[in-house]
Amino acid sequence: MKNVGTFFKEVKVELSKIVWPTREEFIGATIVALIVILAFTLFLSVINYLFHVGAQKILAALVFNIR
Repeated sequence: MKNVGTFFKEVKVELSKIVWPTREEFIGATIVALIVILAFTLFLSVINYLFHVGAQKILAALVFNIR
């Protein structure tokens, strides 16, 4: 039990060393994260659409050439 108690004391000491962000820093970082997520989502949506259109054209060409 001594090791467990020592562990939690050390955890408490380490947690007291943390410098937490201010409200403004937190809000700013959250906004940046949301903008990056939105940009990445739009990028992947465009890529997905291009692959969809390309696959449709390829499959349509294959179907019409077979018949």
